[in-house]
Amino acid sequence: MTPVSICLTTYNRAKVLPKTLNSLLAQTYGDFELIISDDCSPDETEELCREYARKDRRVKYYQNKTNLKMPGNLNAAIRRASGAYIANVHDGDVYNADLIRKWKLALDAVPEAPFVFNGYRAVQRDGSLRTVVQFSENRVAGATLAEYFFRTFSSCVWGTVMARASAYRRVGMFDPSFGFVSDVEMWLRLAYGSAVAYVPEPLIELVPREPNHPYFYFSWRILLWELAIFAKHWPKYRDLVTLDMSRDSYVALVRRRCLRGLLSLIRHRQWARVREGLAILRDSDDPVLRRIGLLFGNRNSRPDWFQPDCWRKIQLDGTTVPSPVPDTDSPESFQETDARQ
Repeated sequence: MTPVSICLTTYNRAKVLPKTLNSLLAQTYGDFELIISDDCSPDETEELCREYARKDRRVKYYQNKTNLKMPGNLNAAIRRASGAYIANVHDGDVYNADLIRKWKLALDAVPEAPFVFNGYRAVQRDGSLRTVVQFSENRVAGATLAEYFFRTFSSCVWGTVMARASAYRRVGMFDPSFGFVSDVEMWLRLAYGSAVAYVPEPLIELVPREPNHPYFYFSWRILLWELAIFAKHWPKYRDLVTLDMSRDSYVALVRRRCLRGLLSLIRHRQWARVREGLAILRDSDDPVLRRIGLLFGNRNSRPDWFQPDCWRKIQLDGTTVPSPVPDTDSPESFQETDARQ
């Protein structure tokens, strides 16, 4: 059994896949299997990956029989992994040659950590690089990750991590009910009652998704998933974080998130998604959001995935919030600020 399994999920990105594969196969720690999980890509992904598999015995290529989307594709890759450490990586990104070695050293140094993550360099839309190193320590409390999420509705853990296989066996696989951001929910699940390992160096260069991806701009669907994650994890983390979330402050937080999203879509002239959002707001229990929706929204603009009662299904301290909804969109997309497979 190899110590490390690298799980690379991919869909329809044959043009950018070679730089990812080359950076992974050039790792200074070479005792790994590289599992490529192709989610039925219609482009040349299969031909490209089979060529890599012929040249390097560590490469194992699999194509799903049906399109599983995120997180189904990631779960499929993890189930095929045999390593004690499982690295989740993404197509298009470029990895430093010492990434796997430093990940493994970090997990070995923090034996209670279920996973490790690191700093990164992000390619901006104008081509410039932004370096992000969130912490200076090698060990980060799980409550710190949770507090970041509760304050920002985003995760300081990028979707690229290396986790212990035993951690996945302990908490289960990625939950499809949280769709494209199920990884955010997974990190909260794994980090509860523990600490995670961190490498305070930018070891990954993250490449932005294409503008035609459904989550490239602000997504109402992602917001609903984020709120569902909030509602699930707040009760168990609330006594571990410094954030004081009253009913009124939570209502205000949700309201600001919705209004900022709406303004962002207007600024980027995403009129179809503006209409979608206004239609969704018609069913909100927040009187301000509901009033905006009733004044400017058309019920016929609601998307197919939206259920009229979803604002009332999840409650938090007497406050109603959206429920998770099934994931039927194509995988590998991005919210304007921080979502991706």
